[in-house]
Amino acid sequence: MKAKKVLGITLCAAMIFSSLTGCGNTDKPDENSGVSAPETAGDNAGSADGTEEPAASDDTAQAEPAESGESAGGKEIVVWTEMMENEAALLQEYGDKWGAETGNKVTVISQYTDVQQFSQAANSKGGPDGMLGIPNDEMANYISAGLVQEVPADLYNDADFVEAAVQASYGNGIRYGVPLSVETPFLFYNTEKVEQMPATWEEMIEAAKDNGGIVFEATSVYYTLGMLRAYDSYIFNYKDGAYDTTDIGLGNEGAVKAYEFVNKLSGEYGFFSSDITYDMAKSSFQNGEAAFYIGGAWDVAGFTEAGTPFAVSDLPTLNGHDFVTPVGTYVGFVSVKSENQAETFAFYKYIVDNALPELYTVGNRIPASLAAQGSIDDDSEVTKAQIAQCAKGEPMPTVSEMGLIWQPFADNMKLMFNGTISAQEAAGYIDAQVKEAIELMQSGQ
Repeated sequence: MKAKKVLGITLCAAMIFSSLTGCGNTDKPDENSGVSAPETAGDNAGSADGTEEPAASDDTAQAEPAESGESAGGKEIVVWTEMMENEAALLQEYGDKWGAETGNKVTVISQYTDVQQFSQAANSKGGPDGMLGIPNDEMANYISAGLVQEVPADLYNDADFVEAAVQASYGNGIRYGVPLSVETPFLFYNTEKVEQMPATWEEMIEAAKDNGGIVFEATSVYYTLGMLRAYDSYIFNYKDGAYDTTDIGLGNEGAVKAYEFVNKLSGEYGFFSSDITYDMAKSSFQNGEAAFYIGGAWDVAGFTEAGTPFAVSDLPTLNGHDFVTPVGTYVGFVSVKSENQAETFAFYKYIVDNALPELYTVGNRIPASLAAQGSIDDDSEVTKAQIAQCAKGEPMPTVSEMGLIWQPFADNMKLMFNGTISAQEAAGYIDAQVKEAIELMQSGQ
């Protein structure tokens, strides 16, 4: 999912959630994308000195986890998906196969939705039993609204999936999502300008000087997450499967160093202007001007059609750290209002065990399952680069508060790039503005 799409969804979701906070269970974000193993103990998961996992609030308290075993059959299951129509058709095909084996009936509906619409539909006869194919950062809003059922403990093993995809599936320390697919930004380089891929960002900068530079949407936290993590900072601190939204890392000492670094790319090295956008960065690389570009699979077709000479790679290290990119994860969740929870979870497991390689074929969605990744019959360098980069990545936080990050971050990055404020001031402003927005959201204003 492209970052720009995420921002619009995120801000809309924050407003929806804010207006529904007092509605209990009748109560979406990604500037780009979305997210997985509760990054179970990964080096990329939060800071080492993070706070303890917060207890789940009353709004997110759930019933006992549903059993994941098969039923005697005869149940009618309805699942919505935000995947493309051809992907929904594939899910329906596997639903028919599973139904023939179990005696149940599955209906898959391609349906873009929001928290309020889903909640209302789930209360009606024939409403959705869950969502199968939704970005993890959007799922956060459904969790906050008390609409998501905890995943049964025996449904799947976290260790069998990409670590970031597992982290994306957790909220408030509870596993709510079933990971399906992953995506993440990676590095493009112009093969007529770059003979050998640098091993570090420091080497990449040297190779880019007087050679077109390094371009990306630098005003977006989606693309600058790696700078924050390289200097031991973070968005919300993550520990023991939960994000602490009171512990914001965007204004700390590490964040200042990250902002100083990215500011040099614009100011000292002149790689991009203060008004850099996704479209401007993409165009610069596509036209053969830039040596390096940070983008995603969504850019490949445009570069290929334009005849841009390019190759791809995972990103080099920065400040001695792996360069962390956000891993967007499409997940499935089951509604707390569903009367067919066991059957719906069983269907999701069937999809994970059988359909993911074919979902890659029809939709180019890289499986979150490690076993399914190993069964992909494809030597695509783009896929290899994404898989390698996903192993270094982490999700955008699976919390509703993530929707309040995008705009303050972008606004202050622009001010810093044009010299209006310093990196230190940018850090302070971002921190203050995000905290104020969270306070307003939590107060229901």
